[in-house]
Amino acid sequence: MNKKQAKSKELSARGVKLYALCSTLIALCSMLIWGGFAYAQSGELKEKVPDLCYKCHTKLKESLSRSYVHFPFKDGKCIACHNSHTSNIKGLLKEGGINSLCLSCHDGIKRALKKDFVHYALKKGVCTDCHYAHSSENKGLLVKAQKDLCWGCHETMKEQLKKSFVHLPFRQGECSSCHDPHASSQEDQILDASNKLCKKCHAPRCKAGGVSITFATDKLDCTACHGGHASNTSGLLGPYGHTAFLDKKCEQCHNPITSGAKITARMTGKDLCFSCHKKDPAKFKENDVHGSDAKGGCGMCHSFHASKKKNLTVRESGLCFKCHEVTERKTELMEKALRSIKCVPIKDRKCFECHIPPHSNNPLYLREDKILTCARCHVEQHKVAHPVGKDAIDPRNGQPMTCITCHSMHSSKAEFMLIFDRKRQLCIQCHKK
Repeated sequence: MNKKQAKSKELSARGVKLYALCSTLIALCSMLIWGGFAYAQSGELKEKVPDLCYKCHTKLKESLSRSYVHFPFKDGKCIACHNSHTSNIKGLLKEGGINSLCLSCHDGIKRALKKDFVHYALKKGVCTDCHYAHSSENKGLLVKAQKDLCWGCHETMKEQLKKSFVHLPFRQGECSSCHDPHASSQEDQILDASNKLCKKCHAPRCKAGGVSITFATDKLDCTACHGGHASNTSGLLGPYGHTAFLDKKCEQCHNPITSGAKITARMTGKDLCFSCHKKDPAKFKENDVHGSDAKGGCGMCHSFHASKKKNLTVRESGLCFKCHEVTERKTELMEKALRSIKCVPIKDRKCFECHIPPHSNNPLYLREDKILTCARCHVEQHKVAHPVGKDAIDPRNGQPMTCITCHSMHSSKAEFMLIFDRKRQLCIQCHKK
């Protein structure tokens, strides 16, 4: 055999080996591909959930050892909340958003949201602002200890801890012993009507001049006289109160009080108030509906005994919207349209921050004129605002421009509570050329 033939035979042998190797590789790949395809077609996972999830999410598995564990997470039901492939929501959450997902299981809270008073944090935020989704060292899966979480928003209330008399649950940061953190049928989201809630711990012991008056106060709102958090007066009276009341000089306003007899005032309506308080015609409109005796006189807006506010006003949300329902509906629609309202008086329904009926001669009972009422809070914005006042005339009506020429306090649908979108639509209302 010559060299040429030997070379040819060697190449032929190599070709046979290479062919065999390729065939083996092709067969192996086919097994892997078709085997994997068949595996996928069968719908079987390589491992069961949650063990399959924990191969990547190792830290989550470690969090199972915390004191409080969310039951779906504890039971390994990852796909009860998460989509295993894709999602439009961070964390591969199922469609609908965090709140919808949580409320799909927590029916009690879902029903509670139909009550009159819903926690602003829940109304405008998401459940995970306050709760961990998987586990926590705090009861209720809270992201912080209860008092620290609440004070994160209600920080100003810490100042009340410095007062002489502090309600024990408040001192200990047990907010949920009196308040529902989600929603309630009562103002301030208290768990029940105050005269029922307070009696669970405090037997009524109300006295006036040494005479028991529990027969008259038994069904009254306890918070009409007592503060729920703290006061500088024994019995948590106040924290702000009528001087005669805090000094326990009931006879200054009431006829002599005797056991079992109806408690009466020395005079009726606003006449009783003006027997001590000077009536200033410039600040009080005599025939105004807001101060009429038929509506309760001064007591329509002010508490005769105690209040949470220095001027002894009652809570506006439970008063103003009984008549001004249309304004409230507009405000609610505005909140839905804008989602974020930074104006505190609007957001918290503090009507008396801007309006003071019947003590103002300004339009809409504003505290100041239409410019200064806003500028009281919006100091920086006022410095760089569009020209306003007598030197800036609205060409549509010939009147001086004010803050509410462009901003709506209750019915805006554009950012910054503007009447129209500021990019073009607002400006061309006046600047048409």
